Amino acid sequence: MNSTGEPDPVAWTALDAGALVVAADGSEVGHVKEVAGDKERDIFDGLVLTHARRGTSHYIASERVKGIWPDRVETDLTPEEAASLPDYTEPKVTTWRADQGGGFGGRLRQAGKDLFGRRR
Repeated sequence: MNSTGEPDPVAWTALDAGALVVAADGSEVGHVKEVAGDKERDIFDGLVLTHARRGTSHYIASERVKGIWPDRVETDLTPEEAASLPDYTEPKVTTWRADQGGGFGGRLRQAGKDLFGRRR
């Protein structure tokens, strides 16, 4: 704690799930659902949050985060920007095993089908 009795800022790795996310004016944006980053390389990518009013998931890039405390995240978003954040959809992932037939070309075609759907 600092001299004013407020908790000290923390690293992105110490952020609690469910922490409050606020806009630049202090208005509530939502709550942290997930933190995106690479802990091994200490790279903070951004936050996935649950929107305060809509209950939907949204992404905020790390560049928009201005301060992190265990239970609160401050951003530089205006209330208008916070209200219009696009919905977050998890990236599609495909996997295959080396022992599956078809060689590299077959696995690549299957990955394309998994990611983009089958051609009609």
